[in-house]
Amino acid sequence: MAAAPPLPISASPLAPKRESFARHWMRLTLCDRAYAREMLLPMSIGLIVLVLVLAGNFVYWAINSVVNQGMSLSPIVRLFLLAAPGFAVQGIPVGVILAVCLVLNRAVRDNEIIALRVGGASIPRILAPFLAMALLASCVDWLIVEKIAPRTNAMAEKSLLKLMSRAATPLIESDKYFRAGNYYFYVGSKENNELRNVMVYQRGNGTYGSFAPAIFPIVLLATSAYENPKIPNQWILKNVRQHTYHDDGSQMSEALIDSFKINVGQKISTYWDDQKQPFSMTSDELSRKITDLSSAAFDQSKLKEWRVDYYRRFALPFACFVMALLAAPLALRFAKQGSFAGLVLAFSLGFFWQGFDGWFRALGIAGYLPAAVAAWMTNGLFVLAGLAFLWKER
Repeated sequence: MAAAPPLPISASPLAPKRESFARHWMRLTLCDRAYAREMLLPMSIGLIVLVLVLAGNFVYWAINSVVNQGMSLSPIVRLFLLAAPGFAVQGIPVGVILAVCLVLNRAVRDNEIIALRVGGASIPRILAPFLAMALLASCVDWLIVEKIAPRTNAMAEKSLLKLMSRAATPLIESDKYFRAGNYYFYVGSKENNELRNVMVYQRGNGTYGSFAPAIFPIVLLATSAYENPKIPNQWILKNVRQHTYHDDGSQMSEALIDSFKINVGQKISTYWDDQKQPFSMTSDELSRKITDLSSAAFDQSKLKEWRVDYYRRFALPFACFVMALLAAPLALRFAKQGSFAGLVLAFSLGFFWQGFDGWFRALGIAGYLPAAVAAWMTNGLFVLAGLAFLWKER
């Protein structure tokens, strides 16, 4: 009987099958699952520690309120629980870098990394579970920033007002100047749905363009103003004094008007509705607020601050992955210094990230950097540094 022809090496049953690149990176190993589970405890500890640190002033206020002012403990505990998601937004990135540094530090000292390298695993592949956990933490952090924290922060603000013996209504700014349409406004205060002690003036062409002086505007002084419920964006002024002026500034005429209507193209709610802070708004709400107030000559410094904070809503959650990318190669490099080196490295990276982020945020608010650049600059620098160290450790 004729012998069968020999199989080629690639088809030999004893020859190892070559694993595809995608399968090599996507296939979970026992080490991947073990490192991911090991990260959970230090991540949780880092999160809890930073939440408590950030809540330090709140805890002091709560203790003082309970002891010296006789407040009940239960509403204060409720307020703390409502504020906790806002604190957790910054605590999650710190928990991630603490977990990366401590777990990798231990793995290097126990010679696990050497064993994996001898088995053919590259440094990027060894670090894959750490970066995957960091990316998962970024997604969780974004969900808190976008879906949970705005709601709980708004509830916390109302609870705080109750504890301070105020009505559970939004805090309204007084003595406010702004522009709406072609009109410039000063408003003394707002009560319910009415503006009180209102001054309105207009320059250039408009309602009074046919007879208004070229230098000084027509000025309207009203005891109150409110939005017309039947006509959108129309305001009704009550008990109005209308002043006109000569070119030399002397008064030309004064008229008393019971009711006066102006169309401003903006709702009153644009300026006062809920008075939410950026951390109590979703990204869509904040974007609409910025768009509405940009066309109303609102305080430009406040608008710049809100624009930077809008982009930071996306940059801050991504910081989990960014800091892990930098922490991982540094932890490999300094692991031989002992477990204490992992703690120092973790908190140092968190400190530097907060410092750079605060610095670039200030530059963005001051107008030296575009809002998007100011929000993402810190992440960009950490990514470049992380890739550089990862290249050296490869």
